[in-house]
Amino acid sequence: MTEPTHEEMPWVIGLTDEEVQELRNKKQELTEYGKQKIKQMMNQEPYPDAMFEEAERRELINEALIELDAIVMGGQNTREFYLSVSHIRNVLERLK
Repeated sequence: MTEPTHEEMPWVIGLTDEEVQELRNKKQELTEYGKQKIKQMMNQEPYPDAMFEEAERRELINEALIELDAIVMGGQNTREFYLSVSHIRNVLERLK
């Protein structure tokens, strides 16, 4: 396999052959570093509690926004309006 030329790699124009080789060597080092980091991450708990909490928070906010959209769009009867407002209030209380 032949090495790419400077024309095929415009990001190395102006670099010496030694500098290009150094970049290639560092790329290999970074690749190995990346592999090690991925292995470390795979050995961790799959979903830390903070991730679950953030997902729950976003879901609650999304539910509140859906109810808010229903209020803004109108067409709700008194009971539906009350339930939408109540749901938004409950979401806000849980997010305190």
